[in-house]
Amino acid sequence: MGATLKGTGRPPRTENLRSVGRRVHTPRMLTALRIRGFAVVDHAEVEFGPGLNVLTGETGAGKSIVLEALHLVQGGRMSGEVLREGADEASVEALFELARGHPVLSRLGAAGLDVPQEGEVLVRRSVTRAGRGRAFVNGSLSTVSTLETALRGLVDVTSQHGQVALLDEATHLGLLDAYAQSQSGLFGEDAPSLASRYREAYRSFASLTAERAALLAASLERSQRADYLSYQLGEIDGVGPRPGEDEELERERQVLKGAAKLQEAARKAEALIDGGEASASERLGSAVRVLTEASALDTRIEPILALIRSARAEVDEAGRALARYADQVEGDPQRLLALDDRLGALRALARKHGGGLALVVSRAEAMREELRGLRDGDERARDLDAEVARAGELAAALARELGELRARAAKALGREVKRALSALAMERCRLEVAFSPPEHGVAFGGLVLGPDGAERACILIGPNPGEPARPLARIASGGELSRVLLATKRALASADPVDAYVLDEVDAGLGGGAAEAVGRLLSEVARERQVICVTHLPQVAAFADRHLKVLKRVKRGRTLTEVVPLEEDERRQEVARMLAGQSITASAVAHAGELIARAALAGRRLVPARSAARRVEAPS
Repeated sequence: MGATLKGTGRPPRTENLRSVGRRVHTPRMLTALRIRGFAVVDHAEVEFGPGLNVLTGETGAGKSIVLEALHLVQGGRMSGEVLREGADEASVEALFELARGHPVLSRLGAAGLDVPQEGEVLVRRSVTRAGRGRAFVNGSLSTVSTLETALRGLVDVTSQHGQVALLDEATHLGLLDAYAQSQSGLFGEDAPSLASRYREAYRSFASLTAERAALLAASLERSQRADYLSYQLGEIDGVGPRPGEDEELERERQVLKGAAKLQEAARKAEALIDGGEASASERLGSAVRVLTEASALDTRIEPILALIRSARAEVDEAGRALARYADQVEGDPQRLLALDDRLGALRALARKHGGGLALVVSRAEAMREELRGLRDGDERARDLDAEVARAGELAAALARELGELRARAAKALGREVKRALSALAMERCRLEVAFSPPEHGVAFGGLVLGPDGAERACILIGPNPGEPARPLARIASGGELSRVLLATKRALASADPVDAYVLDEVDAGLGGGAAEAVGRLLSEVARERQVICVTHLPQVAAFADRHLKVLKRVKRGRTLTEVVPLEEDERRQEVARMLAGQSITASAVAHAGELIARAALAGRRLVPARSAARRVEAPS
């Protein structure tokens, strides 16, 4: 991180950071880091590779600045205080190479940021001396909270700024399941699918339970509604209206009410038509007789005569009809009272329902349909009891099976981590997994069934015999935490979805065989994902796939920090310095060469070999 990069012989690069990252191409990794105007760093670019990346340097050289820069890239707090003296702006850029389907790409896309389906993601944080900070993803402005959320799980930084996903208890159950799945040879071929089968069964159970709860919650309302509808229908059915019935009855009522007048009118009309010499019928008869005689003299009268004869015939028929009508029209007080009562009931129904009888009949049919639906709801609630019981029994059976698998996996994980801790001079330390019911779930069969099972998990560490195990986040010592996390991550190497581990202080207080064990563990973990480690131990540095040295220089009265990648000869010199101090002897260099050779041999013996395919696949 300084004026030049070792071995290039040229000033700081000004090309786009993407071109730096393209020198290394392994999906799911941090490929390059650029820092400007930050603390003692004027300008620096650091290229990382796959496997184990080791940073070394003298105490105070500024190795922690790299970790602080990564912390800022992931959304850490950035203020104007970090600016280098004389700089107007401090900036940190990180280039990640991610595979298609990586969840970080999905989260960035969901936040509305322009990201590719696969490939490079360039993150930039900057702050001015006035304290104004900005964040960018692939050149698009982003909020810091979006950045922090989207990049979660991409890089674990174990340092004083620790953002370690493993410290989040919410991830422990998933990690334990992933560990069991990765050990299918130990736990059975059904282990990889058991958690997914349970989740599918739980979704069905939870859906049916929610439906039943909704029906039960609405049962009182349904009952009250059914009672109301039944009462209304009883009222309507008690009257039994027909569309148009009120109009028919009103006409009949009018006739009964005016029966006397109608009869009198019919008799008078009959008398006028056919009631004596002055009646219409008699007068028409006289006309017929007169015209009959006249038609003998003039035949043109005959059509007129025919018309009068026809009129007389119709008048005679009208008279007879009036006589019949008058005989039939009679008053009926009882029938009139019955009609008044019936019309009153029909009109009351019409007023109540705000319309005519046709509307009343239509509403009655709608009420009957709704009532049938309410009764069907009660039947559905009864049917759901059986369905919920069946779904719950299946989910509970799978939950018990899954719980047993998790208990066995927890013990196996504890044994594996304890072996690793023993090699790291923490032989008394133990790992346990505490299970407790889920915070939110549905009680069934003596269990509390949640979306992920009948338990939640918390990984605990017991540092000393006789002392209770505590959550990982409560381990006070940075070095102790780093070693515990290293041992745990080694056991979870094939299961942890995190793409890159960044470790600091992992070698604190160690030496000799324990230090070599740390290096071996780091190398094993690096076969599954990228590891960046700050170390003071030559035994650890010897295992590096890529060795970076942090240097502090004074130039023109100002302190500068830079990072240089070491070639093979330079690497032996650096490991020799770590062994012997500033006075590097030939024997120290030879010893350094032996350490590096021995680490390389141990790395070749490690199995399985580093899998490119594993790096290409994005975590689910």
